[in-house]
This record gives sequence, C-alpha cells and structure tokens, in this order.
Amino acid sequence: MNFKKSLLFCLAVAISSQANAHSRWLLPSHFSLSSEQGEWIALDATASNEVFNVDKALSIDALSILTPSGKSVRPSSTYKAHRKSVADYFVKDNGTYKITNNASASYFSSYKVADKSHRARVNKMELKAHAPANATELKTMYGLTRVETYITMNNPTENYGLEGNFLELHPKTHPSEIVEKEPATFAFTYHGKAQAGVEVEIMRDAGRYRNNPETLKLTTNNDGEITFTPAQAGRYLLIAEYQQDAKNKALADKEQGGIFLTFEAQLQ
Repeated sequence: MNFKKSLLFCLAVAISSQANAHSRWLLPSHFSLSSEQGEWIALDATASNEVFNVDKALSIDALSILTPSGKSVRPSSTYKAHRKSVADYFVKDNGTYKITNNASASYFSSYKVADKSHRARVNKMELKAHAPANATELKTMYGLTRVETYITMNNPTENYGLEGNFLELHPKTHPSEIVEKEPATFAFTYHGKAQAGVEVEIMRDAGRYRNNPETLKLTTNNDGEITFTPAQAGRYLLIAEYQQDAKNKALADKEQGGIFLTFEAQLQ
C-alpha cells in the first residue's frame, strides 16, 4: 500500500504511507492506568512523516473523550504549539475511554490546468463552477477520516462508541489487552457492514532508528477482519483505508473512509 498525497488535501480523503507523507495520530502518555484515586494523562496530537516524532500540530478543537459510562466530554485543557497540540484529562472512573479527533465528512476535489494540479473543498457539482473551462481530470472524493486511541483505568470495558458510518474499527481483541508475541484481531466495517478489502498498515515506534521500518501490511478478509502478532512490546500506529464508488454520483466520484489508531502492545 503506497499513498502519496499532500497533507492539506489528502489526509482527509486518503491515508498516506509513512515513507511518503504525513500521518496523523493521538499519543497518550499512558494507555493503561491503575489507581483508586484517578490519574492525569497527557495527549499529543500531530501530523508527522515518522511514527510518533512530532512535526505539524493538529487542531484539537474536535477532540472528544468517550467515558466508560457513554458520556462524551472535553479534555481539561488544550494547547496548540507549532509542532504538536497537547491536551490533558483527569481519568477518574474505571473502564475504557475512547479518545477521538475526528472532523466531519467532507468533499474534496482536484483538477489540472496546463498540467498543474489544483484542489478545492467542493463537491462535484460545485467543482464545475469552481474550475476554469480548460480544466481537465476533474475528480471528487467524499470521505471521513478518524483519528483515535483508547486508554483504560484499571479494568477494561467495551463501550467503543461506534456510529455505523464510513470506515470504523471494532476491536475484537481489546486495545488494552494486546500483548507482544500474541495474536490480536481487529474488525472493520463500512457503513455498518463488515468490509473486505480494507488496506491496513501497522508500524512500530522508533522507526527512525531502524534501517527497516518493519511495516506490516494487511488486507481484511471477507469478515472484515485482520489478525496480527506484535513482535515486540511498545507503541504502534495503525493506518487503514477503504474506497468505493460514491453512491451519489452527482456529488462525488468516489467515497472513502480512513482510520489512524494508536495502541500499545504490552510485555508478556
């Protein structure tokens, strides 16, 4: 899987290989916590060429925390710097929290004029009025990309906050129970149905210190599932993408769903 799109346009409509373009991620200071009094966590949010090495700060205006009770809350405080944005949150209740930084589904269009590429955040009908008469290769994508992670206080729970639209990840193996050298399974749905053919990349932290990035590339089976075995304990970034023809051809040529998920594999 090799995606070569620019950050501003295609991170919202296509997922990019780490070797070629920026990826987005949320990185918590802790994935698993154990406390009777509660604990603070910090969250970094950035786009970068290398896994977990900060580069360009992401807006975290849409950052949301789904608590074990099913309530959506905001972080305690946020700050956007040049290289990364930072949020913190006091984790009090037992269970698993899903943290997301998702934008709304959007249209993105592209075209060429004299071999020069242009892009616009408009749908297919609006593109006809936006692009000049001599424009060629007009294309429109409609998509939603999810940026998410999970943390657990004490005992894991399974309130994953699934919405039933675009591409979503269903942890068959709980994110807080992934262990090195043991198989883990994730399932993917598209508009609520199990989706075969989702392309997935999984990358371990500290790739800049290895000649081989050790990227694991997988494709979901007919049940929409992948199974992988983390070779080592540590932090991982999963990138997934699925595309299909748009249902409303008047507004878009293709539609797409993408996911950036960070998780941790624990020591045996």
